[in-house]
Amino acid sequence: MTEFHVVEGKLSEYYNHFADYSFTSCEATETRLMGAVAFRVTWTSPDNPRSKFYQVFHLDYSEYGVDDYYEFICSPDSEGAKQQEDMSFFWKGFIDVMGGRIVNIQPEVLLKFVDAALPLAYESHPREYDNEENKAFRKYAIIRLNIMKDALITEGLFENSMSENKALSFLVPKKLGVFETINYFIMRLIDLDFSAASYLSSISESQLRSCPLVNNGIQALIRSSIRTSTTHQDLSMHEGSVPFRCKITSLSGSRYYFSSFIIWLEEDYAKKSPKVTDISVGYVNKLSDYEAALQIAQTEHITVFDCQDSILDGFDGNRIPSLVGVEPKPTPNGWLFTVYNSDNSHVDTSEYRLGDDVYGYALLTLPGEFIIMSNKMMNISVLDNSTVMSLYSPYMTLKGRFTLDTPIFQTLCQTTGAMFKNLVETDI
Repeated sequence: MTEFHVVEGKLSEYYNHFADYSFTSCEATETRLMGAVAFRVTWTSPDNPRSKFYQVFHLDYSEYGVDDYYEFICSPDSEGAKQQEDMSFFWKGFIDVMGGRIVNIQPEVLLKFVDAALPLAYESHPREYDNEENKAFRKYAIIRLNIMKDALITEGLFENSMSENKALSFLVPKKLGVFETINYFIMRLIDLDFSAASYLSSISESQLRSCPLVNNGIQALIRSSIRTSTTHQDLSMHEGSVPFRCKITSLSGSRYYFSSFIIWLEEDYAKKSPKVTDISVGYVNKLSDYEAALQIAQTEHITVFDCQDSILDGFDGNRIPSLVGVEPKPTPNGWLFTVYNSDNSHVDTSEYRLGDDVYGYALLTLPGEFIIMSNKMMNISVLDNSTVMSLYSPYMTLKGRFTLDTPIFQTLCQTTGAMFKNLVETDI
């Protein structure tokens, strides 16, 4: 009796494109302590070295497992050139946001990171928000990543013997500062990312799971304030460790929390990887909306220009030096340019805020205003000067420079047709 078999075509999500190529390299962002890593995997056709197959994806180690996943077949023709352009666009978007160094990793390290993320991508993993579109995407990504895993193993490029902790060390900065270690530890702990939190501490994972800070579910670190403790009680509790008093604001869903606790860090700061040795939580309090607003509010430094109609159509941010290479994102009130810091050094501070990875913003509004904003005076000065010295300067009129204690920039972005003067009492 004749047996029938399904033969997957190249447009099928089950087609094994990897069998047509050979693994060449894998680049990744050194950002595991931020809770997510971006990867670009390159495969080369054995028949034509100019024919490439790329995977560009973003893995999350908290709720979703896989945030983004793309594949590109880049052959030496016009269609392949378009695919190459699209691939570079997505990869640049990933690495600009991530902020970490780009490093090359071996297939065994890649496999460990994929293995750690995939269980989080399944529907059975608890998450606060989900929809059918996201579920369908993750199902597709799981299929493709599993086919990739099989291809890597089939090629026999390595022995799958590396521990997850060892693999994690390849995508973690080699030297962490004191505040950097503490902030990253807090981020990973309250995000319920116990693997990374364990990497930064000598505390057992079972103890971390019983910490009162994790009782409110997955949380984002909104703000932290860290001070070295000089009290005799704190100093005497752990010989060889230095105490730090921490206060944080965190967000779980729509609920804000304010927590106070002590963290002890190994006294030998010269070590390549200082460890958190203990944590003692004083309290975790839910904040009212008013209290949360006070905690998260930041000063906004804003410069407003009025644009002539002649530059509104076909506006090109690359003509402003500080916006070169920044892709605009559509918002209800125009096009938003987000300028990120080139690294994650903002984490190594005693006063950390979520959003400090952003250098500043520029918004070209529907009514024709060009508005730049930063929470830091130095940054707004650079963005301001860059605009004034740009090719667009003759077609812009300065309307004013402002420092506001009440944030309005996001409202400007989200309110169709809004102008700066509509939201602020000013003479402009």
